[in-house]
Amino acid sequence: MKKQTILIVLLFVIVCLPVKSMADNDYSDHRQLSDRLEALAGAYPSLVSLESLTTTVGGRDIWLLSVGSGELSQRPAVAIVGGVAGDRLLGTEMAVSFAERLLDESGREEIQQLLDSVTFYVFPDMSPDARAQYFAPLRYERLGNANPSDLDRDGRVGEDPYNDLNGDGLITMMRVEDPTGEWMKHPEDERVMVKARNEKGDRGSYRVLSEGIDEDQDGQWNEDGEEGVFFNRNFTYDYPVFTRGAGEHAISEKETRAIADFLFGAKNVYAVISLGEADNLSRPLSYDPRKTSGRIISGWLEDDVKVNRMVSNIYQSGVDVSNAEGADGSPGDFFQWAYFHYGRFSFSTPGWWIPDMGENDSSYESKELNFLRWAETEGVEDVFVPWEQVDHPDFPGRKVEVGGIAPFVMKTPPYHLVDSLAAGHYHFITEIARLRPRMDILNVRTEQLGRGVYRVTADIANSGSFPATSQIGQRVRWVQKPVVRVELGDDQKLMSGKTIDIIQSLEGHSSLERSWVVQGGGTLVLRAGSECAGFREIEITL
Repeated sequence: MKKQTILIVLLFVIVCLPVKSMADNDYSDHRQLSDRLEALAGAYPSLVSLESLTTTVGGRDIWLLSVGSGELSQRPAVAIVGGVAGDRLLGTEMAVSFAERLLDESGREEIQQLLDSVTFYVFPDMSPDARAQYFAPLRYERLGNANPSDLDRDGRVGEDPYNDLNGDGLITMMRVEDPTGEWMKHPEDERVMVKARNEKGDRGSYRVLSEGIDEDQDGQWNEDGEEGVFFNRNFTYDYPVFTRGAGEHAISEKETRAIADFLFGAKNVYAVISLGEADNLSRPLSYDPRKTSGRIISGWLEDDVKVNRMVSNIYQSGVDVSNAEGADGSPGDFFQWAYFHYGRFSFSTPGWWIPDMGENDSSYESKELNFLRWAETEGVEDVFVPWEQVDHPDFPGRKVEVGGIAPFVMKTPPYHLVDSLAAGHYHFITEIARLRPRMDILNVRTEQLGRGVYRVTADIANSGSFPATSQIGQRVRWVQKPVVRVELGDDQKLMSGKTIDIIQSLEGHSSLERSWVVQGGGTLVLRAGSECAGFREIEITL
């Protein structure tokens, strides 16, 4: 009886453990992620709103966690987007961890003030169907959703999937002995394959292919599997027509349509932070006048590049970017769409880079070898599958080996590193929120001109570090520009000045003067601002 009681108590303790503790040794799958989000909504009902924007073809929710107090749509907002690429689990983990840390600190006065003045829209996972492959019995780096697609555009769907030839539950690589091959074993580590260098007298002796069988006998391996459209290749800017994973047309998928529809309606967003492949935070983008002078702009505008530099400096001060290279956007990606078509400041980072071990022969520089040496130094296990010979139907009588770097490990850090990485990005994002554009009305002066006529003068100011509108936003209709409005009393008449004055933009920490001549005493209301920069209203008695 005593043993039964102890067993019941233990079961109760396990069931009642906090959701996060159950995933402390690895990344959260979709159910665990959902539990963490629902726990936040339940614990902080006055600060959190959780909604599913849509359900994927694979039956998984696209979650949106809105964080802040009061009227969320009337304050400047930052959008944080994880799961941009399904093979980078860190982005999702950092997005939900940001929300957890922010709410855990919501009792601090500094964070209270931030939550009273800024809205955070957190999209933890935009590729849940693809990310699920990390937790599946067969693990491979997947980018596409569960929408069946003809990835190789041969008129058939899913006819050449991945094949686990060595039965280890992982899809790695094949090296096939071939005197016409371009690949060779690395001179310093035979586990690693590198391209042969003709100028060094090398001779290639291998072909290197994805682990699998050419099911449709078209000379390609694993090119048409179960995965469908890639979230990060389905957006309207520079859409890669007829490219693998791009979909039938831009914004064809439920995931991309859901976030685009929401953000187009969220006029208060001034910055989008993507946790994915592109990287303009470790290295800011450069201004190229050739890309900004044409009818279609393909480069960041000059004033926006200056803001990118400012934000990059902040990022570098709190995040280790010693081995980062920076990365421009790719065709059809979310990062570029957020800037060029949504008109907001768009920042992106993978969040983690493999440290440079500084031991490679520069003639045969290999990211794989650098990674393996780092993993050995750090004691990270299960990152390499030893090469194992297999019988392969596509290469009868030839030596074929399966092995290589395990899936995900070079893009997704060991879980024990996540906490420190998430902490650095939490501080970065909250700092970006503190630097938000902030409209104000300052130095109001009234002057009596005689016969019931008054001149009202005020400085319309932006006390934040971000401009009230991005430079690209001034050319995109989806961005509301700051507006100054004068509301007169019943017995007042405006003799000079604008009742509604649209300001193209207002740089950070700057102001401009506006003046009105009003006939008639009493009270008038002066209001200035926009959704992106906030609103300020004052009453003036004449």
